[in-house]
Amino acid sequence: MAIRNLCTVLAALLLSGCMTLEGTPTAFSSCSFDHVWDTAIVALADFQLQMTDKAAGALETKWLEVEGTTQAGALQREVNKERVKYMVEVKRDGTGAAATVLQLREEWSPMGVRSRQWRGIPGNSREESAVAVEIARRLKEKGC
Repeated sequence: MAIRNLCTVLAALLLSGCMTLEGTPTAFSSCSFDHVWDTAIVALADFQLQMTDKAAGALETKWLEVEGTTQAGALQREVNKERVKYMVEVKRDGTGAAATVLQLREEWSPMGVRSRQWRGIPGNSREESAVAVEIARRLKEKGC
């Protein structure tokens, strides 16, 4: 339920113009939309895809649990969990196409008032960039 609410809020903000993907890592290419689309799917091979909508140019992965970056409590125990998912937007850009990468990240902690609930936290910009760089590298290998 929380995931659906998060996706709904994100979509509403994007559509309203309050938030854009501008400034997020993007792989630009002279390759066709189809080549960039296929390459983005291959670059996300470590993740299970939850949604692919080629007509809209939207890819979304399922959540993947990753090592937590924060600790909990006065004793700073490593009991927190984190998970990530990627959303990639592929769109035509002049004669080529571009793939923009956004990471959604959530944390879970067994402690505190909101314990046992996933909470949104800022995505890791280095990990977002790494995905965009991987897409660009694979496209460059194809010669575009």
